[in-house]
Amino acid sequence: MESSHSQGRDPHQSTLILEEEGVSLDLQRQRFRQFGFREAEGPRQVCNRLRELCHQWLKPERHSKEQILELVVLEQFLAVLPAEIQGWVRNMEPENCSQAVALAEDFLLRQQEDERQEDPVRILDAYSWNVVLAEIGVAHSGAG
Repeated sequence: MESSHSQGRDPHQSTLILEEEGVSLDLQRQRFRQFGFREAEGPRQVCNRLRELCHQWLKPERHSKEQILELVVLEQFLAVLPAEIQGWVRNMEPENCSQAVALAEDFLLRQQEDERQEDPVRILDAYSWNVVLAEIGVAHSGAG
């Protein structure tokens, strides 16, 4: 078993390990996050079950501190995104924070591009409007 607690770990290595386990990590995260009090018999059992589920999700025996932080920060980043962005980014299943950030930025860029395509009039600056109006005025005055 590799030493997962070494301080000099390459961050890319951490990302690779997280990527290999991406699907199962997400399932474990969901089990941890969706666990409810009514599923157990009392506070002690709930706390013990949450500890078990968290351990299954974060796997402290296999993951370095950096990897665990990456998972927790990724989870919180996704949680604080606006609902529309959050849904889209989650559907893309990012495996680390860098991917999640890139996906969120891509979403925002696509949204801006869509808005420009839906409302081309907003793209026209004052000069362009003057040109359009001059052409209309010339065409109108030439017709009459």
